[in-house]
Amino acid sequence: MNRTAPALPRQARLRAAARLAPLLLLALAGCPLPQSVPTYPSTGAIAPPRIDTDAVSPSATTILVRPDCATAPAFTLAASVVDEDTLEADEARWFVDYDPRVQARWTITFGPKPIPAPSDGLTTVRPVTPWTFQPYGFDPAGSEQAFRDGGGLHVVELVVSNGFAPQDDVAAAQPNRATKANFQTQVFRWVFHYAPGGVCGLE
Repeated sequence: MNRTAPALPRQARLRAAARLAPLLLLALAGCPLPQSVPTYPSTGAIAPPRIDTDAVSPSATTILVRPDCATAPAFTLAASVVDEDTLEADEARWFVDYDPRVQARWTITFGPKPIPAPSDGLTTVRPVTPWTFQPYGFDPAGSEQAFRDGGGLHVVELVVSNGFAPQDDVAAAQPNRATKANFQTQVFRWVFHYAPGGVCGLE
């Protein structure tokens, strides 16, 4: 005749569960789980992807450019973002001399470029599509050399978000940089300043 094993006393069951808890935590630590979108409890805002400032290239935020390069100077700009939400896709947009009052200035210069969610559902660091900036191509038409010799400059901005508003909305306070409700952006800027002794590129 089969006999049912006697049930463990309550205290014994608690001691057994306590012994198993550390093992369960170790197992979970070895198997990270995809995370949902983090929020800021005090405001309800959804956290944007974070530009990894230690990984941007060039690392200098101000680059002096020669006004008399024999060949048009070119600078490859690169960055990565950190996003704890491994299920969502992000987006990158590049602007040169952004001005919300002038359509030619708020038009996206390069992009929008998708930053896909990781295929493994775990990786939090994602590369942004690099862009090669050629400053001579953005100088004022008809007075290019005077602009360079006079110490003109260009501001290049990388803007990333996980919730941009619809593109080219002229009613937005900042067209092409506005976000949907509760979403935010992250921005990184490089300043390219024409100056004697500057460079025509970076190795």
